[in-house]
Amino acid sequence: MRDGYIIVDAVVHAYNLSKENSVSPITDRFNEAVYGFHNMLSPNNEYKLSKNEFLRDWGVKELERTAFLESDIDIVAYHSLPLFDYYKDGMSDIKKGDELRNRNPFRVILYGTINPFEGINALKNLEMQKKEYDIVGVKLYPAHYYKGKTLSMQLDNPNTGLSIIEKARELGINVIAVHKAIPFGLSHQKYYRLDDVEIVADKYPEMKFEIVHGGYAFVEETAFLLARFSNVYVNLEITASLIVNHAKRFAEILGKFLEAGAEDRILFGTGCVLVHPQPVIEKFIKFKMPDELVNEYGYPQVTDDIKRKILGENYLRMHGMNIDEVKTKIENDNIMKLKYERKFRPWGSIRGD
Repeated sequence: MRDGYIIVDAVVHAYNLSKENSVSPITDRFNEAVYGFHNMLSPNNEYKLSKNEFLRDWGVKELERTAFLESDIDIVAYHSLPLFDYYKDGMSDIKKGDELRNRNPFRVILYGTINPFEGINALKNLEMQKKEYDIVGVKLYPAHYYKGKTLSMQLDNPNTGLSIIEKARELGINVIAVHKAIPFGLSHQKYYRLDDVEIVADKYPEMKFEIVHGGYAFVEETAFLLARFSNVYVNLEITASLIVNHAKRFAEILGKFLEAGAEDRILFGTGCVLVHPQPVIEKFIKFKMPDELVNEYGYPQVTDDIKRKILGENYLRMHGMNIDEVKTKIENDNIMKLKYERKFRPWGSIRGD
C-alpha cells in the first residue's frame, strides 16, 4: 500500500506473443501493434523494453514480480483472453491467471473468457470456468476475425451476447468486461462502439458492465453512458497509461468522466505487462487537473479522495469486497515481506536481476 492508497490494477495479462503461439499469418502484424502501444506509452528509460524483450511468452513469476514487487500494486485482476483466431492459447491463458492466484490468493481476482461462436459449448465452457477457477467476471470481445471477415459478437446479440450474460447471471457472475474503443487486428471499428453496452445496461440493471479501454476513443459516448447508467463502469486499461507521455489527453478524458458524475465507477488499470505499472502509478498519484481545463470546462479537481476511489476502492466495491479486510489480508503476506527486504529493479526478471 502506498501513501494510504490501496492500488488495484483492473487488468493484467501474462501474454504469449511467441511465434510458436501464432495461428494466423496476420498475428505478427498484431504483435507489432501491441509492441507499438508499449513503446508509445512507456517513458524513455529503464521502463521501456526492446522488441525482443517484449514479444515473448510471459511467465507467471515474471508478471508476479513486475506487478507486486517492482510496483506499488496491491491487487490485480487477471484477464484471460479469447483471441483464438490469432493465438493458440487466446493470448492470455486462464491457467496462468489461476497459477498467479494460487501463489497470491488474496491479491488476484480472476476473469474468465469464452468464444461466443462456439454456441452451447461456449456456455458449457463458462460453467466449467466458474466451477474450476471460480471466476468473478467474464471478459468478452465485440468482434471476431475469421477467414478475412469480421464477425460481430455484440452484447445485445441473442446468440453471442445475451445468452452469455444470462448464463453468467445464472452462475452468480455479475460483472461483464468488454473490450471497446481500440479495434483489434483487422476486425471492423464499428463493433468497438458502445451502442450494445447501452442496450444491455438498460436490460440488466443488476449486472455490472466494464468498458475496457474506456475513453481511448468515443469519449463523449462513454461519458453519456456513465451519466445515465449506474451499472456501467469505465476500465482505464491503456487509457490510464496516457498519463505518462500524453498527460493533457488523459486529463481531458478523465475530466469528462468526472463531469459525468462517475467518480465511483472509474477503475484504474495499466494492462501490465503491456506497460510497467509503476510510472503510471507515480504520475497518477501526483496528477492535478490542469488549470486551463478547470477554468475553461469546469472539470473538477482530482482530490485525494477521488484518487483513492479510482486507484482501488471503486474496483473492490464493484466486486463487493470489504476494503479493510483486503488490507488486513495482504499487509503481512510474503509479497509485503519481500518488498521490505530489498528494492526490485524494473523488468528485473527479464534483465537478469
